[in-house]
Order: sequence, then structure tokens, then C-alpha cells
Amino acid sequence: MTLARLTVPQDWRNAEPFYRSAAERVRTALADPRTPERLTRYYNRGGDFAGASFLGLGENDPARIGEADLLAATLLEAPVSALMARALLKDGPTRDRVHELLSPERLPLDARLEDVTPPVLAAMDELYTTLRAVVPPPTDRYQTGWTTAAKICARKRPDLFPVRDEVVCRYLGLWPSRYQVDWQVFHTVMADPRVRDELDRLVSRADESDTVDVGRQDARLRHLDVVLWMHAPRR
Repeated sequence: MTLARLTVPQDWRNAEPFYRSAAERVRTALADPRTPERLTRYYNRGGDFAGASFLGLGENDPARIGEADLLAATLLEAPVSALMARALLKDGPTRDRVHELLSPERLPLDARLEDVTPPVLAAMDELYTTLRAVVPPPTDRYQTGWTTAAKICARKRPDLFPVRDEVVCRYLGLWPSRYQVDWQVFHTVMADPRVRDELDRLVSRADESDTVDVGRQDARLRHLDVVLWMHAPRR
């Protein structure tokens, strides 16, 4: 089967060397017989995983960033500094710019990564790099500060932005992570109807339990992150 390719600007890094290996590892995680139980555990309302709270916690206005969005990021172990909180929550040029970039005219609410158009991709790039610029440089050599920007983007547009963290990127062979490569790889993965169908089957099965809340069943990009994160080995 021919893998789908995302149309990207000429100056973006070539993701060709990463496609097939990453796609194979996704299929391995989806086919793991332990994946249904892991999904149930992650979305169990009585457990201590982020579950559906990452997207459903508090108010999640798609055109604004508020306190609940920053708290949701911390549920995925993304640090939020005082400097970043002030820049995003207090009136000023950074907050105004982020809200401009989050407008549905620039980032449509129904857009999905597997179908993304060049104008929407450009808007994604602007939002991510704007948020990334307000994340203070890491003070620990092992800290990946960019994950905070990535996870806030994923909270606001879960169908466009993969969550992206070290665990998942290492598992997919995308380490050290580069967002331009990661987005291309996730686009290719999500464009595969077999991946989407299997995600739908697994999530629907997990949602049968009375103790489970998966949130939006069709938030496939988010559910894929859960499958990969629960499957991947920890360092």
C-alpha cells in the first residue's frame, strides 16, 4: 500500500526515512492483545491517568487559552512556568496573537491532520512556534520544554496536533523530535484507513465499560497517542 505524504513547504525537513518504520510500530501497538486493557485502564474514571480529562477538563474554548488548558497540560506532565502562564492568561500581545491564531477561520474546528491543507498547515506552524517561543529554556538537560507547547496545541485542536512527547517519539523512531518530521509521520499514519478503523474498534470496545470515559470516540489522533504511550517502553 502506498503511504500518503503531506504536502509541506520546501524548507521543511524530509520525513521520508521515518515513514515505514513508524507505521510498522503503530501497527504493532494496535495489534498488541494487551492494548484493549491498557485503553480501559487509561480512560478509567477511577484511575490516576489523565484519561478524557485532558480534553474535557473545565472550559475548553477552541478560540481561547484559559486556566483549564494549562492545568490540562500539566496532567500530561507538561510543565507550565509562571512566565508562560502570565504571557497566555494576561492581556498583552502574546495572548492576542495566540487567540488570533486559534480563530476557526485560521484553524477550522473540523480540520483533521490526515486531510490538512497547506493554509491550515501554515497556521498550525504559526501557532506551535508562537507557543514554543513562550516556553522558557529548560533548566534540566533531560527536560523537553517543547512538550508544553505541543500539548497545549493538542488540547485546542486534538484532531490536528499530535500530543508528542519523548516516550512516543522514541518508540516511533522520531527522536530527537522535530515537529516538522513528527507531523508528517502522524499525517501518514492517520491517512491509513486501517489505522482509523482499528482505533475506532479498540476505543468502542473500551467505552463499553461503565467505569470508562473515552471522551470523544472520534478523537482518533488523541486515542492513538494513548495507545502508543501505553505500549511504548519506558527509559
